[in-house]
Amino acid sequence: MADHMQQFKALKRESSSDAPGDPERFRRVELTHTEMMAQGDAMSRTLATTAEAVQRIAGEIAARPLRRVVITGCGDSWIAGIGVRLAYERLLGVPCEPYEAFDLEQYGLDLVDDGTLMIGLSSSGNTAPVSASLKATIAQGGYAVALTNTATSAMMRDFPSALLIQATRGGWPTQSSTAAMALLIALALAIAKAKGLGEAKAPGLAADLAALPAVMDAVATGFYDKAKALGVELARSDMMLLAGAGPHLAPAAFGAAKLKELAPIHAIAFPLEEYHHYRTQKAGDPLFLIAPDQASRQRALETAIVGKGVEGHTIALVPEGETDFGPYCAHVWHLPPVRIELAPLVYSVPLHLFGYHVTKARDALGLGAPRLGGLAA
Repeated sequence: MADHMQQFKALKRESSSDAPGDPERFRRVELTHTEMMAQGDAMSRTLATTAEAVQRIAGEIAARPLRRVVITGCGDSWIAGIGVRLAYERLLGVPCEPYEAFDLEQYGLDLVDDGTLMIGLSSSGNTAPVSASLKATIAQGGYAVALTNTATSAMMRDFPSALLIQATRGGWPTQSSTAAMALLIALALAIAKAKGLGEAKAPGLAADLAALPAVMDAVATGFYDKAKALGVELARSDMMLLAGAGPHLAPAAFGAAKLKELAPIHAIAFPLEEYHHYRTQKAGDPLFLIAPDQASRQRALETAIVGKGVEGHTIALVPEGETDFGPYCAHVWHLPPVRIELAPLVYSVPLHLFGYHVTKARDALGLGAPRLGGLAA
């Protein structure tokens, strides 16, 4: 047992605990609050300070063959790739694969060649599988771009095509993830322009990206009190579900990550369609249903109908003007209109807010991590 505990301490990465009121966890909870309320500023600074480097990198990529884009990272860095995949495929016309970094290093590097653009994300800039995959890409003739928000990191030193995200991550990731996504989309736009593709498949995306920081801040302010009230309502929930289709799986996964990190409770994010292939939602289960676009609207509405039928507690995040979800949901949150390529960033914000507020509400009740299955404390 002593040997096991030594191994556990060596492998455990998080310094805080799941105990009620753990001071280290709540120190980071409050830092998360500060960072999540400044996402627009982080995004603006990132786009402004990297603009020249993005143009240089785009020109270098445009001069090469491009048959595949891989975006790799761990945790929220991997999720960011899921959120921007559609933008890359529409702008560049090649497959884009968000690849979890450990899996990529162990199983996926054999297919990397001179037509591969590998983009590696690591907030710390020291994530070993990310760096290993970027180095392997260069060795195998591909082009590697590193993104990090740590200026002194190994990734900034080791890779000539490294971009610095102007965001902090003293708490759990919020602005470091959304600013990274904005930068990723800016890079895709620059590559498309350098290749002579323009914005044919995503007209107006550059202008909408430039306007996005103000939208992010408006959503953070506008949903603050709603998220706080819902946090109090659901404070005793031990487990929550989150679902979205296509790029909207990203905000679902971000939301689940915040609940697991901050609250700390069980949370599961999954693709929207998978809800219907299992007995997913039980009576009383909270489900956050993310449906920003017409492509997923009907299936999301059917999900809300099923949720009502099984006596679930569904919260729908939908665009302004959407009225059909109301009869089937406990709450409907209406977000400002936003194009599909940018919706994953905007729809993440209310879920960040909820993760923070439900954590505070649980703490007021003296709740830490749940123990399921009747295990003794």
